[in-house]
Amino acid sequence: MPIIIQWSPNLTFKAILVEQLGRLNISQMEHDGQIAFWINVHNALVMHGSLKRLALFHKAAYNICGHIISANAIEQVIIGFRTPCIGRWLESFVSAGLRKKYGEEQQLISSKLYINDLQPHICFALCTGAFSEPVLKVYTASNIREQLNIAKRGFPQANVAVKKSSTVFLPKLVERFSREALINLDELFGWVMYSVDKKLHDSMQK
Repeated sequence: MPIIIQWSPNLTFKAILVEQLGRLNISQMEHDGQIAFWINVHNALVMHGSLKRLALFHKAAYNICGHIISANAIEQVIIGFRTPCIGRWLESFVSAGLRKKYGEEQQLISSKLYINDLQPHICFALCTGAFSEPVLKVYTASNIREQLNIAKRGFPQANVAVKKSSTVFLPKLVERFSREALINLDELFGWVMYSVDKKLHDSMQK
């Protein structure tokens, strides 16, 4: 079962904020506000799960709108990603079992909270617990799409590597993006080359 994170006494203010999540009415938010909200909650859950050293990330969860929401639920049920979480294969395996056991609850969450506008580049805004992480930042409803585009453009430059053997190493997150965006390897490689600076671009062409 999910574990609601318990805050220490010196984090009383944050505990109050977390408690207020249960009383939110997400449907009253503008669409872009919902996207920013779920990105920020997802990243908070991943960071707090890491700080608490939970064995599985799915154990970290908040009560939001009366539902127990984990980072995995945000990715799979609310945002609607088709691919499993990066760097957390065990969580994905266990979560599959939880989805079977608690299928009705997840269907209810989806019917109430699902963002009906899958944007693959949200991948580059979500912290994952993997080695190659997107830059952690707070996203806002104002210009959220431009913020996501900036995150998308900046990730390859910071994380793509070319070794002396001229082998190009792409992070798992880039592969996940290609699957969510339904683009082939040539299109993916072209996008990566377009996103990096001239030095890295020339190295990739060798």
